[in-house]
Amino acid sequence: MNTSTFSSSVPSTATTSNNSRVKTFVLPEKCFEKRIACTWRRGNKFTIYPRSQTVGKNESVSSEDTIHNIRQEILLFTPILRKLVNESNGTYLSLQKAAETAKNTDNQVEFLKLSRQYRSIIRVCIESLQEAAEKETDGIQKNALLSHVTIFYSIECIWHLCEILYIDNIPGEVVLPFLLEWVRFHFPCHEQSAAEILEACERGSEDHPQYWDTVIGMVVQGRVDVARALLKLHTATDTNEFKLVDNSLRSMPVYSIYGGISTGEFTISWKHWQAECRSKLTSRVLVQQPQLELIMRLMIGEYSAFESIRPKYSSWFDILGGWVLFTTPWAKRRELADAAAACAGLGTPSRTHLDVVIRALLEGDLHQMIHEIQQISDNGWFTTHLTDMLFHCGKLQMLDKHHTDVTKTLRDSLILEYGCILMEHNSLWSVGLSYLASCPPEGLKRAELILERIPLKTEAKAMRVLAEAKKYGLLGVVQTVCACMGARQLARAGRAGAGGALAWGGRGRAGALCGRAAHAALKAYCAGAPLPAPDLLLTAGPTLLIHDTLLFLGKYCDFHKLYKSREFKKAATLLVSLITSKIAPDYFWETLLLDTLPLLESDEPVFSSSDTYEIMLCLELRASCLQGEKADLLRLAAARNLARTALLDGGDEE
Repeated sequence: MNTSTFSSSVPSTATTSNNSRVKTFVLPEKCFEKRIACTWRRGNKFTIYPRSQTVGKNESVSSEDTIHNIRQEILLFTPILRKLVNESNGTYLSLQKAAETAKNTDNQVEFLKLSRQYRSIIRVCIESLQEAAEKETDGIQKNALLSHVTIFYSIECIWHLCEILYIDNIPGEVVLPFLLEWVRFHFPCHEQSAAEILEACERGSEDHPQYWDTVIGMVVQGRVDVARALLKLHTATDTNEFKLVDNSLRSMPVYSIYGGISTGEFTISWKHWQAECRSKLTSRVLVQQPQLELIMRLMIGEYSAFESIRPKYSSWFDILGGWVLFTTPWAKRRELADAAAACAGLGTPSRTHLDVVIRALLEGDLHQMIHEIQQISDNGWFTTHLTDMLFHCGKLQMLDKHHTDVTKTLRDSLILEYGCILMEHNSLWSVGLSYLASCPPEGLKRAELILERIPLKTEAKAMRVLAEAKKYGLLGVVQTVCACMGARQLARAGRAGAGGALAWGGRGRAGALCGRAAHAALKAYCAGAPLPAPDLLLTAGPTLLIHDTLLFLGKYCDFHKLYKSREFKKAATLLVSLITSKIAPDYFWETLLLDTLPLLESDEPVFSSSDTYEIMLCLELRASCLQGEKADLLRLAAARNLARTALLDGGDEE
């Protein structure tokens, strides 16, 4: 039976009556001739396979049936984007710590710093994608990388605007300077042509095909100094018309939060300046210069003037800053909705995904904004981190149909889903675990279930899972991993397997596993193998107490150590204590009793008479464990030692 894997990167999408998106997978050719079944696998994977059916004696089983593994294509798992995942995880954890310290204090400055860190990470990601696209020779891969660039450009653009409107604590809430900066940064229309014209610095620059579009673009973006410099390169710059426009641009009031004047005073000054511009325009001085007249019409905020230049721009975002600049430069965040509606209505209304998101941001509809950015195919990275940032900044308030606050529920659900996606990856699972752990108690429950199902192909992987489980207090996972690896070690023959099982049992403090491993080690020793991992047992400490057989094995290793170092009296005392404790397994009594033989025959007696009586008593009670010549030799040695110790004891009594 053949096995094949398909990714969900090429599904067809259909929209149902309730506007939900259904992904349809077209399986290649004829996959199954009869009934099929489906089962979920680990993560966002499932398998389609032929159902078992009764086959008649004369029917042959078809060998053409195929098992299909269907999985979701995860954009974040591409090698070039893993850096984005890892670096943003550090910023995310820093945000959680900052939020903990900010419960009783205002920590907006730290939040703004972390938001800019996120944007910096996105910019680095965009540059990496662009570099990879330039080097790529395969057309399909190149287009895929370029589509990723477009996605993250949109993400950075949205995040930047969200930072201005909801994260940055702007004094007086006058957002125009920051809004103009946003437009210039993300929509640098005519930036290159302006640089070319100014670099040439020649009179008669109006012959440049983009000259007037560039001048008007600089005016709309609020770059008045650049626009004036461009006008000075015109052949007729010394005429009255040009001087009039230049003087109006030069005298335009510019609001600054640190300018020392209130918004009321600035408003009066602005309206006075705009009235002067309107009077110059109505005087029809600029009739002979239609381009200068258009600039003046833009400066007085004439709607038809903006409507006439709209076709020259790819989107209404390009002129948003200019519209606010020349209509309501004192506008605050909550007053931007009207400006967005006015600019979006210029020309043919556009309804791209980015349009909807930015309109929602400017209108203050964060619920709609989050709903829209969830449709971005970045596997939830953007939605998760931006929602978390807005949540900690206290800017989110989501209500359900019963008017219950579900803000934290929304934030936690996004983080949990994102963390579960990362847990599917072979190397990013530890990053995903940090997200799940930040949403207790549900996150830790999910983490426990997923960690227990991570394939432990190597001992190094198991140790890493064990360390992460201990880090987050997932003791159930610790015991499961240790039991799994210990059982795997026990399946190996010989001393190494028993020693490895003992190590894993000790790590997980698993009594049953330690007992089985100790029994395996003792049985292997009886068969002639050396004792396993004596150093481990000698340093085990309280771990030996979790099982009697493990305790016996540890003490028995101590006995061998004393014997090899020729501390015979201490070795003899320990051996007698092992005999009298009666915790030795039945199969080990023969070995334990025979260990007394060389000590009984030593040049100087190391067993006292009472110790010898204990050995002789045990020999009689355990007669079935030691028989024949070995038993006779032990009895003879015990009798000789008893005679020697009796004389010594008698001498001591006198």
